[in-house]
Amino acid sequence: MPNLIFRFTTICLLSAVGLTGCASRGSEYLGKWVNTKVPNDTFQVIRNGDSYLIVTENPKAEVGAIYKDGTLEGKGLLLTVDLTYVKRTDTILTPGLFGQSEYKRQK
Repeated sequence: MPNLIFRFTTICLLSAVGLTGCASRGSEYLGKWVNTKVPNDTFQVIRNGDSYLIVTENPKAEVGAIYKDGTLEGKGLLLTVDLTYVKRTDTILTPGLFGQSEYKRQK
């Protein structure tokens, strides 16, 4: 009986470790985000197969993005934008005209 409990516990622990390791890279970016200083400035990150789409509300536009080196890299016609997720504050930092812009996850 103790051997059976040991096996069951081991299988449960290995399964938990395996599932944690298989979490999709970049999933922390998914959701709707609102600028902390300009509430009308929002965007949404959705999965698009193995990549992502950044969908803006005003004006309606979509930009393809990939998860690369810990950031979400959006490629537009003229430039590339890196979105950085800050786990401690559950925010995204993006480059802006006058420094970085901070976006909070909409709940």
